Amino acid sequence: MSELLIEQRCAEAIARRAGKMMLHGRKHGFSVHTKGESDVVTDVDREIERFIIGQLEQMFPDDDILGEEFGGREAQSEERHWLIDPIDGTLNYSYGVPLSCVSIALQCEGKSQVGVIYDPYRDELFSARRGAGATLDGEEMRVSPKATLDDAVLVTGFRPSTPPDLTDNLQNFVAVTKRSRGVRRLGSAALDLAYVAAGRMDGFWEFGLNPWDTGAGYLLVEEAGGRVTDIQDGPYTGFEASILATNAQIHDDLIELLSA
Repeated sequence: MSELLIEQRCAEAIARRAGKMMLHGRKHGFSVHTKGESDVVTDVDREIERFIIGQLEQMFPDDDILGEEFGGREAQSEERHWLIDPIDGTLNYSYGVPLSCVSIALQCEGKSQVGVIYDPYRDELFSARRGAGATLDGEEMRVSPKATLDDAVLVTGFRPSTPPDLTDNLQNFVAVTKRSRGVRRLGSAALDLAYVAAGRMDGFWEFGLNPWDTGAGYLLVEEAGGRVTDIQDGPYTGFEASILATNAQIHDDLIELLSA
């Protein structure tokens, strides 16, 4: 069996089961708690993260695990570590907005090697393994062919708890809106990236994200033929302060616009 294919298949199975837990939680109710200045967490987030951690510990006992709710060892070493977000888009989830997902990634040698995002509302499984391409429900997935920023639809997000980033990105939002067909704000960075990989969006940028937010999604974009850097066109591994992910063709124009 190909290298890391077992890990990919395990991550897919875990993500699907976690997605069922998301839907069960929506149906049967949950508690919402404040986390930080402007974020929330639900009992379902915590339950799902415990489930994912338990599954990964059983299957890959020597691997490190870094999750959104319970943390873990954050050392950026050359060893294998999993990045998990039990519900990316928790605020949407808590309000009943069907734009949230499960995100699981495996990083080795400083880069994501396996990335899986599952949207239980639409039963869509986005999956990638480095060097093996990206798929949506088992079918090859490619970024959009849009060649110019004028024809592009972009997506972004905001972090209200970080005022400098918020102010800067509001300015970016206005600038990009003027140059493109439009900018969307879905409320889930993982889905934003999955949609760029699937050609549903032409590009995505955001500031202040965590590695579990983007670890799976940025690999999807790369393996679907896109390009991912930070806003300054530097390498992106999931731990940088900003991310820009596009269909590659509009990348340079967006860097120039966002750097203005």
